[in-house]
Amino acid sequence: MDRLKWPLGVLILASLLLGGCAREAAGPQPAPVPTPVSEVLPAEHPTDFPRNLRRLTEAEKGRAIEISLDTPAAREQRQKDSQYRTHISWIALDPSREGEGYSGYRKFDYDIVEKGIPRGTMDVTPPGSPERIVSVGVPDDAEIYPNVTISFGEPPRWIVSVAVDLDAEKAVYVEEYPFRTGPTLPMP
Repeated sequence: MDRLKWPLGVLILASLLLGGCAREAAGPQPAPVPTPVSEVLPAEHPTDFPRNLRRLTEAEKGRAIEISLDTPAAREQRQKDSQYRTHISWIALDPSREGEGYSGYRKFDYDIVEKGIPRGTMDVTPPGSPERIVSVGVPDDAEIYPNVTISFGEPPRWIVSVAVDLDAEKAVYVEEYPFRTGPTLPMP
């Protein structure tokens, strides 16, 4: 077996150094075909998407918090613990393709209003690149709402997150879960 390793190693090394068995064809070469996606970048940040992505007034923030605290999930947690903190951000809800409701969401910091929420998918592959690079954002039909996160307890033990439609003055999406500690993955 050892006798085969040495000649095989020499053959592989020679192939790598000499470029294998490939010959260079005469004339112009076709452009390389992009390979599958290996990198995802943030999409463009149009500030006009959508109309409700804007700085909220203090009154609107207060109303969003009131609506959130009045959801059944938040009322239940307030009965268990009167200590809570609130945080306002934005949420993009993806409409379900199978009927009513939502199929997913993405949350964004409140200050995303400065850049806009990334939307759609764009091919941002540089000319001549052997790899295809795609930029991904929220779907064009995503619904954007203020999102109120309520942390119950000190230290926090339970989270209630509420997407609020300020025009309709109602919660459109509510989720709750135990507060987690430990390492988290960095956000892109």
